[in-house]
Amino acid sequence: MGDGTETRLGTVCEHADRIRDRLAGVDGGASLVDAVTEAALEGRGVSEALDDLHSALVALGDGAGLHGYAAGAHRVGALDPVPSGIGLPRPASALYRCPQGRCSRTWEPNPAEDPPTCLVGDRPLRAPRRV
Repeated sequence: MGDGTETRLGTVCEHADRIRDRLAGVDGGASLVDAVTEAALEGRGVSEALDDLHSALVALGDGAGLHGYAAGAHRVGALDPVPSGIGLPRPASALYRCPQGRCSRTWEPNPAEDPPTCLVGDRPLRAPRRV
């Protein structure tokens, strides 16, 4: 992967429910999210599936498309056009990450919550390694 694919895939993983809700009124809208996760799971055409999803969001009037959903972990209501997990107050070594290394999604640990589940692999995000 390349061309920002890891960041865009992380955004879909982190905000899939919100993206699905936005696409609810579009025929086949939810299948665009499914196409991204299936392509990632099978290791094929993720960038193309992400482009299709982005274009559908732009066509709905979301000018930033997929980028509009890229907000730091646990920034409730934020729609900043920045990659998911960027700019968090903790060092990178303290962040949970994609269990398969497919995307750049991160999650800041919170004792009151279990780590979120990877949308592609259906496993919790990976804990930081202890040194």
